[in-house]
Amino acid sequence: MHEVSLIYEVLLHVEQASRQGGMNKVTIIKLTIGEQMMVMPEALQFAFDTLRKGPAAEAELKWEIIEGIYFYIDYIEGEESSD
Repeated sequence: MHEVSLIYEVLLHVEQASRQGGMNKVTIIKLTIGEQMMVMPEALQFAFDTLRKGPAAEAELKWEIIEGIYFYIDYIEGEESSD
């Protein structure tokens, strides 16, 4: 089940990007996934629900399946810190 390692890496990148972007809360994470990556959407969502914490603790995971062997974060939406 490589979905766990994929989501783990996504969450590391999201945490780093949210800190750099001044976001204290991530609301949406949108992934683009190539169908040849053989990712099971249910397993991906389960891994996300299990591993999410910090700024992404309440985030919604969205994805788009496309042709190819792609896997990348399309965009992150969130709320900025009020500091």
